[in-house]
Amino acid sequence: MSTQLRVIQWATGITGKASLKSILRNPRLELVGVKVYADEKNGCDAGELLSQEPTGVICTQDKKEVIELEADCVIYSPMPWDVEEMCEILASGKHIVTPCPYWFPFTQDKESAERLTEACESGGVNLHASGINPGGIAEMLPLTLTGLCNRIDRITMTEYGDCRDYGSEGVIRDLMNLGRTPEEAENNPVKDMLTSFWNEPIDMIAEGLRSEVVHYSSEHNYILANQSIETASGTIAKGTIALNNYRHIGKTKEGTEIIQEQIWFMDDITQDRLESKMEIPQDSGWRIRIEGDVNLVVDVRLDAPSQPERTQMGISLTGFHCANAVEATCKAKPNGIKTFLDLPLIAGTMGSYSIFD
Repeated sequence: MSTQLRVIQWATGITGKASLKSILRNPRLELVGVKVYADEKNGCDAGELLSQEPTGVICTQDKKEVIELEADCVIYSPMPWDVEEMCEILASGKHIVTPCPYWFPFTQDKESAERLTEACESGGVNLHASGINPGGIAEMLPLTLTGLCNRIDRITMTEYGDCRDYGSEGVIRDLMNLGRTPEEAENNPVKDMLTSFWNEPIDMIAEGLRSEVVHYSSEHNYILANQSIETASGTIAKGTIALNNYRHIGKTKEGTEIIQEQIWFMDDITQDRLESKMEIPQDSGWRIRIEGDVNLVVDVRLDAPSQPERTQMGISLTGFHCANAVEATCKAKPNGIKTFLDLPLIAGTMGSYSIFD
């Protein structure tokens, strides 16, 4: 009897293709369906989307057809996402792993958390929001490192991202504000939503420390381009934002500060095409800093010879992590929203053997 879990890939953008690739390679997963949005992908074999051999699984735009498939789990990665659609999938008896929000929604979005929990209970399944940041490096690695510490005064997780080769204009301009004027950034309705997003990993870290956040604050800093910059998502015009720095801070009742920081920029690390410079120790990656009676700094770097390859690696990490989380998500009990605090170690899968099988 096969031990493979049947998986549907829902959306095949940049991140969705990475998780699709990971499903096809993983010997413990079986691809049974692919939901697509673009007309040119409808009717294609899933392998065609990755320039691989045919899989026998045909992509479809028909949501009803996909939901009616016999499957254990859906890797759900559309942008934008739809909480009602997620509830429909969960109620149909399929687990969800997603890079979309709901990493730890219990404080920031109680209404959605309650709806998703009810859908999980109705379908007898789980929801796990995974990915990288938020979704892994932002929470799981800092919390793991705190196990080496005693008094913790501050935890800072900083993401550095050279975004010139990131081809999603919607993400670059609507979420990151790169290429927008300062006035447009200040009036961007997405700003409040992003604050909620970045507070979720702060809340999760506080929960992992057996504490709670009693005060939130945020900072939004940016640097403008001193000339036009050509990128994969279009031209960053002179005088528009070419470096965006978000800082979201939570302070626990014990006084520990938890900081989530993003530095996204549209230049190389020298920043010569920006009006001023910010300290950036690496062009793409993450730095975790823990301060207390033990001070730790851990850098996670993307090791590739070129920036386009580092950009692709960074995107792929999110999709790969989602696929690797499928088995733990499907096995978790009781049913509901499962965060990293609820699941065992999520590791890569190279084979199908276990000494306990």
